[in-house]
Amino acid sequence: MRHGRHSRPRHGLHAVGLSAERRRCEAHQPATWQHGPAPQHGGGAQPGPELQGEPTAQQRGAATAGDSITVAAWTIVSRVTGVAKFVCIGAVLGPTFFGNTYQFTNSLPNLVYYGFLAGSLFSSLLVPALVHHIDAGDRRGSERVAGGFLGMSLVALVLIAPVAIILGPLVLRFAALGGTSDLVGAAQVRVGRLLIIMFVPQIFCYGVVGTATAVMNSRQRFALAAGAPAVENLGTIAVLVATAVIYGTGTQLGDVSRGEMLLLGLGSTGAVALHAATQWWGARRAGVLLMPRAGWRDSEVRVVVRRALPSLAQAGLVAVQVLTLLVVANRLPGGVVAFQIALNFYYLAIAVGATPVALSLLPRLARMHLDGDVAAFRDTLVRGLALGFFITIPAAVGYLALAVPLARAISFGRMDGAAGVTMVAASLAALSVAVVGQTAFMIATYASYARKDTRSPLISMLLQAAVCLGLVSIALLVHGWAVLLMLGLALSAAVAVGACHLTARVWQNLSERGSQRLAPSLGKFLAGAAIMAGPAWITATEVPHWLGRPFGPRVGITAAAIVGALVFLALQAWWRTPELGWLAGGFGHLRGKTRGAVAVVTHG
Repeated sequence: MRHGRHSRPRHGLHAVGLSAERRRCEAHQPATWQHGPAPQHGGGAQPGPELQGEPTAQQRGAATAGDSITVAAWTIVSRVTGVAKFVCIGAVLGPTFFGNTYQFTNSLPNLVYYGFLAGSLFSSLLVPALVHHIDAGDRRGSERVAGGFLGMSLVALVLIAPVAIILGPLVLRFAALGGTSDLVGAAQVRVGRLLIIMFVPQIFCYGVVGTATAVMNSRQRFALAAGAPAVENLGTIAVLVATAVIYGTGTQLGDVSRGEMLLLGLGSTGAVALHAATQWWGARRAGVLLMPRAGWRDSEVRVVVRRALPSLAQAGLVAVQVLTLLVVANRLPGGVVAFQIALNFYYLAIAVGATPVALSLLPRLARMHLDGDVAAFRDTLVRGLALGFFITIPAAVGYLALAVPLARAISFGRMDGAAGVTMVAASLAALSVAVVGQTAFMIATYASYARKDTRSPLISMLLQAAVCLGLVSIALLVHGWAVLLMLGLALSAAVAVGACHLTARVWQNLSERGSQRLAPSLGKFLAGAAIMAGPAWITATEVPHWLGRPFGPRVGITAAAIVGALVFLALQAWWRTPELGWLAGGFGHLRGKTRGAVAVVTHG
């Protein structure tokens, strides 16, 4: 197995001691900052007898599950507010071309950073480098690497931002060729150009967000990094509510006033800036004062950036796919808004089921790779995939079975009509399959990054993009809500192909057999999700008949989610699915971390 620059082979007692130290760190908490060369744990709290040896598979599963629960809980807060934001956009701006224009242009900064600059993938590659400095107790080294990384990110964004300003209106003009009139197309370009200029500063805020998130994740502090996006979402909702109060709802493109555009543009950007400030404060609390540095002068930062170049191409391919889907969705009035609402539910399932697991696995797998422990790497990866599928398989089945009731429940205001509900439901049903595929793709990608392999995910993403862009052309041959259905199916098929390809490549490099098996758990998850779909659907369709509108659909879908979750969990408990035990152990792990933190505060 190949190792990185800082992973020279170690022999004798030093190797055994360092390996055990890393595993104790993996199983419990990261080292506290020291000015000396060696990390210490606890701040006065001594590890118990059970920590002196190697952690068991149950302990490792509980540790991974505990951190995943933390990320998932705060991610649910962020994603629920994100869904509320898109619902609010639909309610205030409605199924109009102005709604399409606002949503498209407001998505550009996110696409530029998280797409063309690799965003979360790019910053995730920073985590293994920071882990090395954390294990060495080198605070200054962490600040130097993180600051240099931020500096290079901001320089890259300075170069990219003018391109977004120039190309954004051109993309809108091209999108207008998909079925809108010349008058609507010209109005979209005019309004879109002004909005893009006001949205561009968001790109630099996302640069701060990405780097600060990597700093916190490297120290296994996941809560604030996962929850802070809620600040941005709530800020945007406040801006939209103010817009509705001052200027009304459903404004058409030709009637948009300069004041309404300024409120929407500057207000939305202010919400992103508040999010960035929150993440910066979180990195500061984690012990790193995040300031931009001349990273191009730092050899270690240059190594991270060179390793990240394939990730730039990979994320760019993701951005091209999303951009293409939104352009084609613009053929329908409100199509962009409806598809974005469905995409947000798709991202919600990924954010709750896959992202927490991937983030908690990354520092652990990176340490196992440094130690050359292939068997532990494989078993930890299998446990991570199982934990991810435990959430996303029932979520995918739920989206498919409850697409129409869910669409009715989340359609408010101007979107609460037959056309809006149908567009959202078609998009949700089609995207449901992609939830499972993206879970495997994301976890396998982070496992590759832990091994400092960025080429394998890029090759798989090339295959995914080719399949997606090839199938999207079918959407040009259909009309109405079928356009969004075909777009969702194209993405689902492409993600499935890419996930199978990447997972196979990752498994080829794990020659040693481990003790964990994935297939039995997958069978239980699929069976449990299929059984839960019936009671959940009956609940979602019957409750609205009892309560009527407007509360019936919302109460019904909430009750359906609770019934489905209870049925699924009861079946997994009956079948003694080990992942349920890991999650229970994860809560115990969190309680142990809380008691340790209290002990540190109490004893000074």
